[in-house]
Amino acid sequence: MAHNITERDSVISVRDAGWHGLATVLDDYVTPEQAREMAFPWEPVTTPLYRGVPFINEAGEPDVSFEEVPGIVGVERSDTGEFFGSVGKDYVHATNKELTEIAESIEGIDSGAVRVETAGSLKGGRKVWMLLRMAEPIVVKGDPNGATIPYFALQNSHDGYGSLRGQALMTRIICDNTAQAADMEARANNYEFTFRHTTGLRDRIEDAKAALAMWRDSVVNWQALMDELIATPVTEAQKQDFIDGFIPWPVSTMTVGPRVLTNIENARNAFNDIMTGVTTADVSNTAYGLVQAAIEFNQHVRGVRAASDLARAESRFKRAYLDRDRQISVAIDLAREVALA
Repeated sequence: MAHNITERDSVISVRDAGWHGLATVLDDYVTPEQAREMAFPWEPVTTPLYRGVPFINEAGEPDVSFEEVPGIVGVERSDTGEFFGSVGKDYVHATNKELTEIAESIEGIDSGAVRVETAGSLKGGRKVWMLLRMAEPIVVKGDPNGATIPYFALQNSHDGYGSLRGQALMTRIICDNTAQAADMEARANNYEFTFRHTTGLRDRIEDAKAALAMWRDSVVNWQALMDELIATPVTEAQKQDFIDGFIPWPVSTMTVGPRVLTNIENARNAFNDIMTGVTTADVSNTAYGLVQAAIEFNQHVRGVRAASDLARAESRFKRAYLDRDRQISVAIDLAREVALA
């Protein structure tokens, strides 16, 4: 896919220009308003649309008159006049300023808690985004590999082909490729709110601000859950119970062939290898270690059955990227269950 960053677009990014090298790299974080001024200081504006109507003039020659098209308006950039597309007259824009105000709302709850990681426009301004991150990554105490950075994206479209979207995710948006990947991740994991550009949109801006605050709270709650798991010890017997539940034997071995049983045994051995590897270094005797091993197993080890290399790659992508949170939830529930047994 193309990055869709044109010469009329601006992209800012903290300390990383992205794979395309087209972003303006910032040495430090800026406020949402500063990000807007650098990335998309213009606004979408509407303009009447006209159609040519042929007729024969008084001289008996063919001519054209122009009539305003009823019920439809054009959308263009306020600074350059670039035409984005046409929308119905009942279309309500969520402006770049309003998107910024949503991002700024979290600052009123906890000043400095959220920072702008990236922001920009795509396709000449038809799409815009602002990617927020927590000021400090989630750090699970006791896990040397436990730092993660959660993001919250605000994406909007000005050409009539997309809604205002707020998305809790792990994807770092820097171009149209990653913007679309963020859409897939958020929808697959049900971590997205969408507001259509219709009457009542502005009344729901407060809902968007509330969703952003809930995201911040969910990050705090996630860290508390991880701290709980890492503080929960597990025995060797409980580790085996986890593996038995996570990679179960068939209800009856009489109904499957020896190759299936061998595959299960190999999978369990691979899981044990992860439990003694770098992924769970220093945390292998905790419920948290079981969850981390389960994540690595699902994303990198568990076999995939498909008819072609492409289908296998797509299946692995779906498992590692789109189904990630569901798999983590299953692993957490099982780890808690065996630890309390």
